[in-house]
Amino acid sequence: MIPWRRLGRSLRLRLTLWLLAGVALFWLVSLAYVVAESGKEAEELLDARLVASVEALSAAPLGRGDAPPSSGPPGKRQRKAGKHAGVLVLDPEGGEIVRFGALPSNADLSRLADGFHRIPGKPGWRIYAATRSDGARVFAAHPLEAHDELTEDLVEHSVETLTLGALALALFSWWAIGRGLRPLAVLSHALRQRRPDALEPVALPDAPQELEPVVGAVNDLLARLSQAFERERRFTADVAHELRTPIAAIAAHLDAALVEGNETRRREALRAAREGTTRAAQLIEQLLTLARLGHDARRPRRTIDAAEVVRQEVALLWPQAQARGHALEVDLPETLPLLLPPEPLALIVRNLVHNALRHTPPGSTVRVSLRREGNLVRLEIEDDGPGIPPERRETLFAPFARDSTAPGTGLGLTLVREAAELLGARIEPGESRLGGARFTLVLPVLHEAPTR
Repeated sequence: MIPWRRLGRSLRLRLTLWLLAGVALFWLVSLAYVVAESGKEAEELLDARLVASVEALSAAPLGRGDAPPSSGPPGKRQRKAGKHAGVLVLDPEGGEIVRFGALPSNADLSRLADGFHRIPGKPGWRIYAATRSDGARVFAAHPLEAHDELTEDLVEHSVETLTLGALALALFSWWAIGRGLRPLAVLSHALRQRRPDALEPVALPDAPQELEPVVGAVNDLLARLSQAFERERRFTADVAHELRTPIAAIAAHLDAALVEGNETRRREALRAAREGTTRAAQLIEQLLTLARLGHDARRPRRTIDAAEVVRQEVALLWPQAQARGHALEVDLPETLPLLLPPEPLALIVRNLVHNALRHTPPGSTVRVSLRREGNLVRLEIEDDGPGIPPERRETLFAPFARDSTAPGTGLGLTLVREAAELLGARIEPGESRLGGARFTLVLPVLHEAPTR
């Protein structure tokens, strides 16, 4: 059974059909030209045959009752042209010397001047007359229906030739296009035969110029996949290391608690084990959040009030700021409708404000501002703490990049970077106007939120 739906999507078939459409147009134009020119060619052939017959009779000595001399071996078309032709030779007194073939009976040929003549009627006649050097008159004639028959033969022959040419061109086009598309099959076979872990660039020797962008795009994708897998491998190794450390610490503290006879020291060991479990739980929660971000990227965008999202996240962290004596300032518009998923934006605000509260001394100021500037939305979280040294800004967003003395899992800013990429935004660390650190989320407005 022929897979018609698959055949309908065939590039080879589409190219062949487009080419044949051009051939069909050329065929129709050529046919119209052939029909127009065949009548002229038939008339020229018939007239040439009449002239040849008259010239042959004019040059040859003739006696009464002689057969007309031949004008040479006729070709196929000349035989067709002369099939109905007739000749007549009259002496100067009008008597017949030679009469051969069909001649018009409704006209006095002796009255015709030298040259071509057309006699209407049924049938009509085409006549050529000339005068011999001895004064005799020579006439050659054929019925006009011979012109129509010859024209039909010429058109039929031309149509057959054009049709056969079109069919031959169609077959050759199908073969040639298939030949030209063979590098695509080679590329497809090369990709299909690859192992799942083979991410080296595709090598396609002598690839045609039109296929180079496809090969380049495939190799670019493979390179990005290789980088992504390498990041995943490094991340997995870092996660294993980061989880092993608190788990080993928990086990050590529990072992110490089991053998410790002093109640105070035993409780300190249990408290340390509890802190280890808390840190491990935080790390696992951050890892789960990082995994959920990839799922959130596939959710459709919807209209949200970005100002309200920021306002709610800051409100959730207000108790933490009060407990540490921080001044938490906000500068937000009343509303800011945007078309985007709310989860990544909320995560960015939550992690950046939480980091600012955690890494600044008690009594510091943390300021959150949100504004729109043309087609950009800027979210800034800044503080008046110790700031971030310029040499550390390049590695801030790497997984588990933190000071050994700093609290936390080292995944907070990694989550911020991933969430920003999901929004199509960029996150820029810098120096705050308050003297400390500043993180700026620059979000391009690619889709306007519908107005209510």
